[in-house]
Amino acid sequence: MKRYSILMVLILGLLLVMGCEDDSDNDINGNEVDVWVGNWLSAGDNVAVILSTYFLYDSVKVELTEDNTVTLETHVIDGAWTTLEGTYVLTESSDSDLDIIQLIYTAFEQEGIIEIDGDTMRLEAVQTVPDIAATVPTPAAGFGADPTLGTINIQTYIRQD
Repeated sequence: MKRYSILMVLILGLLLVMGCEDDSDNDINGNEVDVWVGNWLSAGDNVAVILSTYFLYDSVKVELTEDNTVTLETHVIDGAWTTLEGTYVLTESSDSDLDIIQLIYTAFEQEGIIEIDGDTMRLEAVQTVPDIAATVPTPAAGFGADPTLGTINIQTYIRQD
């Protein structure tokens, strides 16, 4: 009877370890890297409607690094690229596929939600500093839940590396 109890504990332990998801991957050197780390491009219909309509962006590039720095490049239709650098804080959600992200640049800060599905990243963030009285998206509410913005502030990116 003791053998069966020990065997059951070992099987349950193995199932628990196998069932735990890890939000990391391996880089080309075999090092573990978080899935959001990398170069991401949003272009064409993937650019959030609010950005393409009001700011005339046709492309947005984001690089998220392992050391929590972020580089944001935006391209205006028939114009030049503009680059902003900053840092980010990502808080993984324990009960959702959506995580919380805070983006901190010199002139402003944003907060919102992020979701990684393979080589696709969806991001919805609003400016919080200076405060523009926008509703910060949350994992519980999901994408497009803000009654004022709806889905026009959701940005879709494709991994580039």
